[in-house]
Amino acid sequence: MSSPSNPQPNPQNESSALTAGRIAAGAAILGALVFICVNLVSGQLLRSARIDLTQQHLYSLSQGTRSLLGDLKEPVRFRLFFSSALTKQAPQLAAFAERVRTFLDAYVAAAKGNILLEVIDPRPFSEEEDRAVAFGVDGMPGAGGERLFFGLAATDSTTGRGLIRLFSPERENFLEYDLTRLVSELGRRGKPVVALLDGLGLAGNPQMRMPEQVLLAQMKQFFDVKTLTGDIDKLPDGTRVLMVVHPQELSDRTLYTIDQWVLGGNATMIFVDPLAENQPNPNQRGMPMPPPNPSSNLEGLFKAWGVKFDPTRAVGDLNLSLQTEREINGRPTSMQNPPWIALRGEALARDEAILAQLSAIIVTTAGSFESAKEGVTLRPLLRASGNAVTFEAMLAADKTGDPRRMLANATRSAMQPIIAARLFGAIDSAYPEGSPADVVADPNKPGEPGDKPKEEKPENEKPKTETIKRSTKALNVILFGDADMLMDRNWVQQNQMFGQQMARAFANNGDFIINAIESMAGGSALADLRGRGISWRPFELIQSMETDANDRYRAKEQELSQQLRETEQKLTQLPKAADGAGELLSPEQSKAIEGFRAQMLKIRSELRDVQFALRRDVDSLKNWITAINVGVVPVTAAIIVLVFALRRPRRSPPTKGDGAPDDRKQGGETQP
Repeated sequence: MSSPSNPQPNPQNESSALTAGRIAAGAAILGALVFICVNLVSGQLLRSARIDLTQQHLYSLSQGTRSLLGDLKEPVRFRLFFSSALTKQAPQLAAFAERVRTFLDAYVAAAKGNILLEVIDPRPFSEEEDRAVAFGVDGMPGAGGERLFFGLAATDSTTGRGLIRLFSPERENFLEYDLTRLVSELGRRGKPVVALLDGLGLAGNPQMRMPEQVLLAQMKQFFDVKTLTGDIDKLPDGTRVLMVVHPQELSDRTLYTIDQWVLGGNATMIFVDPLAENQPNPNQRGMPMPPPNPSSNLEGLFKAWGVKFDPTRAVGDLNLSLQTEREINGRPTSMQNPPWIALRGEALARDEAILAQLSAIIVTTAGSFESAKEGVTLRPLLRASGNAVTFEAMLAADKTGDPRRMLANATRSAMQPIIAARLFGAIDSAYPEGSPADVVADPNKPGEPGDKPKEEKPENEKPKTETIKRSTKALNVILFGDADMLMDRNWVQQNQMFGQQMARAFANNGDFIINAIESMAGGSALADLRGRGISWRPFELIQSMETDANDRYRAKEQELSQQLRETEQKLTQLPKAADGAGELLSPEQSKAIEGFRAQMLKIRSELRDVQFALRRDVDSLKNWITAINVGVVPVTAAIIVLVFALRRPRRSPPTKGDGAPDDRKQGGETQP
């Protein structure tokens, strides 16, 4: 019998294994290179492509902003001046800085090539730092005396400029508003035109010795104010905002113009009042005329728009009322005046950019609004407290009576009265049949005395604009239930300084109106923007656990701390040996001291255990969160690779019986 021969190593098999190893190594290197290239390319091409899963959509643009950016007619260049050392010296700003950059990328993407972004790192003593200073970007002092920049300069294709001097975390929830306002301002040419229909006398009256109100003077600094008089068929060219103040006895032609302006989605501010205390009275000049009607309303328009406003009722609020001095029973008495309200804190809509930085708005004898039609909503800007009431407005006209009498027959409001609000929804026209001037009288109806015969229209007369019967665009309307808030008495005090009258504001009424006009002049994109959330979010579960731990362990900790203080006090009260007296403590005293010390050490140990337990659950959760954040990516990748490896079909090596060629065959002969 021949013994089996020992297997000899096959150089061809070794060569195949070596080749396979090289292929695997090359594939791994190639895969790494592809991974890096894909990340680099996608980081540039898909920088603004992302899915926003945050609760408040912190990284998404509103529809109004998208519409504004999509309608840009000329390119705008953003220059973001961001010092690379800023987040190194202030790591807490990293999340905010990343959000700013992400928002800017989103603006670039939504503008479809009409916004160009340039990120500049203004290092100390560089040309980039000089550019930042030249644009007006504010620098912050750094750790080494260097200046750190985090601002934005924007320019258009001509001479238009816009600037955010410093991105402040305090305005993070208004980041989109500030950026959209910047783009909107670049699209303007000159001052925005404000058409003013004034029924209260903001311009003053020299004959009655009434000066021009401070608010109107401020408006003229920022806007091109054009005052409207008589019947109004058309607003001035270029009008951006229509401001209707204390409207009384307006003609149908004027009301129709207001109605169509509002339904067209144009910016409108309407100030009505149940009792305009600042309305000029002709009797002040000694003229034999009846006192004017102190209330104003747009009943016909409001009814068609789905808005309810009662001009006979005023809002009273003892929680927010001002102290006034009245002469009661012949004696001056200081008391609360319920209809004179200082709106502060929660009475102001803090998520509105136009109110975010303001402290107080003062209104006097204001009315309130309600929605009266399905699909029409009011977003409150100013509202009274939950304890507010409404009462007959004319009771406040008596300036010598006791203000407390107004509340005798007051009605508690079911909801917080809305004093100022934005109007939203689809509204109907108050003139669905068209302009009153175009309505043809019924020939079968007898005419009224003094009626003029109908004039025939010339054949070549241009057809009038078609009446808008229902709003098709987003509304841009703010309703105010008080007109007196515009007058100096409600927010400005005049003082004499160096022989000149100096106005000092004690409330933010003027700031509120200027902010509102600026916002509305920017179109619905700005009017619809509210404060967004901030990028920093606390771990609510951890906070809840800390609160529970405090509740469970704080009482025990306080008990042990009290025992420790008592033990230390007893220990200090024990008699001590006098210095140099050579006296020793008795065995009982020494034993007591040792006992107190042992008790003190035990209490300290228990106190440490309680304090450790206070943090144990929270630290455990934080460790789990850290482990998940660090390990979830590699573990997920490993699982995916393992699944593919297990699913890959394995082929067994070929054998002779399977018909594989024999290596020992040469020329058709089998080698021994």
